[in-house]
Amino acid sequence: MQIMAMAVCRRIALAGSLVASLTLPTGAFSQSPRPSLPSSHRHIRVTKSDAGERIPEFSMAETLLEAGMEKEDLVTNRSRKYDAFTVSGTRLFVTERRSGKVFEIRGLPLEWRPFSNLVWANDQTLMFDRWSQPHYGVHYSVNIKSRKLMAAAPFPDEYNLEQQPPKPKNNR
Repeated sequence: MQIMAMAVCRRIALAGSLVASLTLPTGAFSQSPRPSLPSSHRHIRVTKSDAGERIPEFSMAETLLEAGMEKEDLVTNRSRKYDAFTVSGTRLFVTERRSGKVFEIRGLPLEWRPFSNLVWANDQTLMFDRWSQPHYGVHYSVNIKSRKLMAAAPFPDEYNLEQQPPKPKNNR
């Protein structure tokens, strides 16, 4: 029953992606290929070449921190140029330490769900996850210097993979 429900969800997601891609302007397909994911922050079934979905609503908007905001999950990149942190788990900010500018990452789906696993893959690439449900999440990779979303790749957790039936062997 659970396997059938997952198959139905996958088909609905695939159909939605197809419809969305057909409604995009033709210029959206002429963009240069996306870079591969950096090597840190690996997940099962998220591969180095997996760029995942495009999210046109993504932005890094310059903003001011409201008084009394409590920084959570603070991580600093290796060169100590940027800090990344969450506020209330559901808002993600990046601070440029030298200039003091603050940017909020916006436009990612499921804005009511918390961010997790913030990590710097290198001096300019922030990686993090947002779980859509207990066994499925989306892995994001953002180039902070260029303010571009590099990857948005869905992935299942290890428990869900263990529940999958084994694939039949080919007897050719």
